[in-house]
Amino acid sequence: MKTRPVRFATATTAVLAIGMLAGGCGSQHAEDASASSHSGAQSGKAHEHHAGMTMDMSDMNGPSEPAAMICSHETRDAVRRTFDLTSAPRSSDRWDKQQMLYACWYDVHGSRLTLSVYDAMDAESGRRWFDRLRSQLTGAHRIRGVQGLGFPSYQSARGQVIFLKDGKTLDVDARRLPASALPKGFTRTEAAYGVASAVVACWTE
Repeated sequence: MKTRPVRFATATTAVLAIGMLAGGCGSQHAEDASASSHSGAQSGKAHEHHAGMTMDMSDMNGPSEPAAMICSHETRDAVRRTFDLTSAPRSSDRWDKQQMLYACWYDVHGSRLTLSVYDAMDAESGRRWFDRLRSQLTGAHRIRGVQGLGFPSYQSARGQVIFLKDGKTLDVDARRLPASALPKGFTRTEAAYGVASAVVACWTE
């Protein structure tokens, strides 16, 4: 049976949807990261997995396990479900050691959905990054109630959603997606929230 895309109309449906999208958290992302690190260390170049994931590990440094989750099997499946895709989307990623920023891009109907994590090692610097990013969001609104999942979180009307947990800022950016790439009846912001909530739910397991 085809899985319908998830729409966050109420707090109750948000909780149910998060539970569905976050099923199996932690079972695959560590395996993905381990395989990528091993292959990258041998070749010194970006390595592409069967699902389209790439990671440059030439310097033997990379994102933390929570940050790496944005390019994991679970997140690819969350993107597939949210956008009602027939198969897991291809993805590519990049680790910026100097900026401590890990990014993963998903191909959604030929357009780009961008996820990134500022991989802070301490809460203070993480909060500064989050606050700076929030100030740059056009028309930012705080996500309140159960949909905020108990963490500082904001969304913009243009399709960007950010969460802060343990100093790490998750940024899901759907602004580049055309209306034709969105699930029926969804806004860019709702689609971005669907993916972001799945990642944060996995972070809290």
